[in-house]
Amino acid sequence: MWQTRRVSTILVTGFEPFGAHSVNPTEGLAKAVDGRRVGDCAVVGVVLPVHHADTAQQLGTLLAETNPAAILHLGLAGGRARIALERVALNVMDYEVPDNAGFRASGEPCVPGGPTAYFSTLPMAAMLKALVDEGIPAYTSNTAGTYLCNQTLYWTLHAVRDLLHPLPAAPGDGGGHGSGAVEHGFPSDAPGGRDGAGSDRARWPGRPGLRAPSTST
Repeated sequence: MWQTRRVSTILVTGFEPFGAHSVNPTEGLAKAVDGRRVGDCAVVGVVLPVHHADTAQQLGTLLAETNPAAILHLGLAGGRARIALERVALNVMDYEVPDNAGFRASGEPCVPGGPTAYFSTLPMAAMLKALVDEGIPAYTSNTAGTYLCNQTLYWTLHAVRDLLHPLPAAPGDGGGHGSGAVEHGFPSDAPGGRDGAGSDRARWPGRPGLRAPSTST
């Protein structure tokens, strides 16, 4: 009887074009990494809608289907010249522009009754060092804005809040981290297009029975 080793999944999400942006580089990035392997992990790349409700529903389905070990949300960071590693997600939706359904949130919570904020649980310092060592301009950001990038990151971390497992400490990072979510904000002039979903920000809830995932839009 053959026994196969369980393959872990890394979920990578981008966003569709939105607003005045006819191209979203995170859409191409998510498609480009879909099906790739990173070590023993299989990468699943998915393009999310820029929609206040449908994004969460699609992410809930993806969590249940992929049971990811790590999650990386990608999105546009308009006006930023470097890749931004988002440290925190706030429980607020306050859109500067409507989403693709024409909805414009104004001071509403991402999750009613949820905590004020969640911190990313990935090894941010180690990730930043790896990017900079490769000559990629990057920094740690303390605001993912209040559009769909922030919203999706908050939903994700809220979904897995009771499922986080410690990750080994990365060299030079100081300690263990829970697997969770991080979001990267890409400059508006990033390769592949001028825009990225998330309009300067952007991120989702989940389901019981899922293993803790690890996270920008």
